Amino acid sequence: MDTIRFKNDTRLRKRFFVPESFAHPAKMACGVFLECLERYSKPGDTVVDVMAGSGTALFGAMYGRNMWLIELEEHFCVPMRASWEKMRQNPMLGFQMGSVTIIQGDARALPLLSADCILTSHPYEGVADT
Repeated sequence: MDTIRFKNDTRLRKRFFVPESFAHPAKMACGVFLECLERYSKPGDTVVDVMAGSGTALFGAMYGRNMWLIELEEHFCVPMRASWEKMRQNPMLGFQMGSVTIIQGDARALPLLSADCILTSHPYEGVADT
């Protein structure tokens, strides 16, 4: 079986994310997210990340998707909102910018959302399933 390898995304993160977003202990690799975004959604789709963490899924809006990012902890939502403001200043050529909705809350207790795709990464090691 072939192994898929993605480039280090530190330069990309520094360009689009605020420094405070680097404090999150489990950042989804940008390459993994973008590969899944391209495979499983198309511009104009609504894509949900129910464990948004550092906000990697914000990239979806730059590729024309309408993103719903849900994060349990407010202290991670604050830099996510600031990163979105930074990203809005750098649209991707060839794509119309999608929308972003950032919700602080427990994804298990939110009203039913209509989405074309759910892309998320598992919580980092040490988080108990409930």
